[in-house]
Amino acid sequence: MVLSMIGLGVIAGLFLVANAGWIPVTTPPWLTSVLGDRPHEVWLPVLIAGWGVAALALGALVLTTLFAIWRRRQHESLVHRLERELARLRNLPFQEPAPLEDLPEAPSTEAARIMEALDDDGYDTP
Repeated sequence: MVLSMIGLGVIAGLFLVANAGWIPVTTPPWLTSVLGDRPHEVWLPVLIAGWGVAALALGALVLTTLFAIWRRRQHESLVHRLERELARLRNLPFQEPAPLEDLPEAPSTEAARIMEALDDDGYDTP
């Protein structure tokens, strides 16, 4: 891969050296008010480099947009997964009620006596 990139760079460099002349570029009719109606001479390697930079910028823009869309889909997937988990946790007391592990195995006579005393104090719950 590295050797092919080096070879491509050498070929591009030789192409630019062989075609290192100035070429006339005519101004399109819709730009004549800004640049004038005369032909401009541009150095060919700079023109090719400009097209390359434009292509790289367009590729970077497309890749950045695709990455942003991918990250947004990841975030939306995470939010949906968390919402499903939250809905499941909200319904948990109805689906799987908590065990009665806080109650003792055998009834306590002292606790029964205290509850009886509390019930007999004449206070009625609303």
